[in-house]
Parts: sequence; C-alpha cells; structure tokens
Amino acid sequence: MKLILLGPPGSGKSTMSERLTREFKLKHISPGEIFRDEIEKKPQLGREIKKYMEGGGLVPDNLTNEIIKLEVEKQKNFLLDGYPRTIGQAHALDKFAKIDKALLLEISKKIAIERISGRRICSQCETPFHIKFIPPKKTGICDKCKGKLMQRKDDAPASVKKRFQIYNVQVKPLKEFYKKKKLLTLIDASPSPERVYQEIKQIVK
Repeated sequence: MKLILLGPPGSGKSTMSERLTREFKLKHISPGEIFRDEIEKKPQLGREIKKYMEGGGLVPDNLTNEIIKLEVEKQKNFLLDGYPRTIGQAHALDKFAKIDKALLLEISKKIAIERISGRRICSQCETPFHIKFIPPKKTGICDKCKGKLMQRKDDAPASVKKRFQIYNVQVKPLKEFYKKKKLLTLIDASPSPERVYQEIKQIVK
C-alpha cells in the first residue's frame, strides 16, 4: 500500500499518519524528518540542506525529489507525509512510485485555529498530543519517551493563518492532479480524531 496524506495545519494529519503507519505497517516518510536526520549526520548532503533551511528558504524540488526517491525505492508499503508539496514534486513522484491513494483532510481555518491552540508535541521524539483530544497520561510529559511536551511557535493564530494561505495555494494544483488520476479521496477532518480515523480506515482497507 502506497499512500499520500495531505491536509492543512490543524487537520490532524500527524495523528492520522501515526495511526495509519502503525496499524497498516507502513513506513512513514516525511521530508522534514529526513532533512533533520541528514543534518545531524553532517555529511555533504546534510550541510547542503542546512544551508537552505538556515537561509529561510525551501529545499529545492530537485534535491527533495532525489532524497524521497531514494527512501521510497527501499519500501513496498509507505505513507508520504509532507510530500508532495508542489505540482512539480507530484510529477516527479509519478515517475518513481505508483501511488494507490491520495487522502486529503479538509477543515475550515476557524476550526483549525481553535484546535491548534491545544496542540503539543514531544521535544524529543516528536510524538503529537492534544490537551483535549489526545491528552498525555501525565500533563506536559510524553507517554512514549517521557520527554517534555511543548507548543510550537508556528502554532500561534497569526502563523497558522499565513500557513493556511500558503497551503491553499499549494494544494489546489495537487488536488486537481490526483483528482484527474482518480486517486483522490476527500475526508471531512472536522469531527473527532477517532471518527476521522475510522473513516480513513474504511477507505484504505
């Protein structure tokens, strides 16, 4: 099974990807995670990625595509999270992987902003939590690694609004691309995470 999971900030994408990869034994592939791993290794590739990220820019499509290609070719079953972000990346992916489904979580900006105020992430293992929907067993502490939970700066309302604008511009061509290929499934992400996951589960079975 080869899946793409798309969704705006606050749609629950991280939560859904974690549950899907665990239950269906899929390899979670995220450019952000790969970039951070390469930077920690500090070889030439890591230094090149760091240069772009520290400069406030995006890692170029050609470099991102090559990194994802190398990772995808190792896996029979995977979930792509955070890729493709552009139509150029979608065309590149089409050349080296046969995707089974593209799932698009949809939610209003208003609901997303309300949700994000309660979102927390582990500072060590990056496991996502929510103080209302997915609370940790111990306040402020990760259930998995006992790391400290934090609220990211870019989860502030003003930042979320800006990210929404960028997301809407990026997702429109991707939506059309996968719709034409008959791979796109739209999912209402406004109900509870459990209801949303059960719907996704029925779709990917």
